Amino acid sequence: MFALKLHTLTVLQDASDLVLGDIIEPTPVPFTYETIGWKIVFALVAILLIYIAYRLYKNYKKKQYLREAVAYIQDLQKQTDLDAAAYINAVMFQLKQTALHTFGRLEVARLYGTAWLQFLDSKVNGSNFKDDEAVILEAVYKQEVSESTAFNKEKFSNKSINWIKQHAR
Repeated sequence: MFALKLHTLTVLQDASDLVLGDIIEPTPVPFTYETIGWKIVFALVAILLIYIAYRLYKNYKKKQYLREAVAYIQDLQKQTDLDAAAYINAVMFQLKQTALHTFGRLEVARLYGTAWLQFLDSKVNGSNFKDDEAVILEAVYKQEVSESTAFNKEKFSNKSINWIKQHAR
């Protein structure tokens, strides 16, 4: 027996008198994407994904000249018929084109010789084109590389490719 007191009225009831029936469960609430709010959310997500894809594509196209320059130097590196002077000229020409594309004609076109090598070194720390100054200037202006000067084609290629990859950061 238990007692329930409601305000001033006390009700006494025997627990055996209580008959509980089956629990009535409500019908499940359907979860669908038919409301206008979900359509707006999906539209915004789709627009955001399209915008992100567009930005990634634009960035990819913007950096295409860098990929082409690296591929060109790698192709030059594989050619065995180029002598050192022709190879250095081709690589320096590609570096000049890349710098013109990135920094503009006013800043780059007037540079030559030692000033050009200093410019290359100033844009990427550790590029050290100045170390090969004698070989580069001899190859560019005399179209020859003397036998006495040591020229490492692979090191020069890696230095040039590194400059192309790092110069615009």
